[in-house]
Amino acid sequence: MDALLKKTLKRHMPYLIGGTITGTIIAYYYGFLFPIIVNSIIWIVISAIVNKYYWNYTGFKDEMQLISKNLIH
Repeated sequence: MDALLKKTLKRHMPYLIGGTITGTIIAYYYGFLFPIIVNSIIWIVISAIVNKYYWNYTGFKDEMQLISKNLIH
């Protein structure tokens, strides 16, 4: 894998794991549609805060580079 993809995956892996776990727990109690909306909002806020203060990263520059690179190929 190229360095950009590794860097982006490394930064997003905790959010994917956490979102999956909390989504499963919420889905068990509230059904299916509610956790998709609420869990997404919660983890977007958490990831924005952590990215800003821990990774010193704001925005979606790496993600947009990956999307444009894959669309071209």
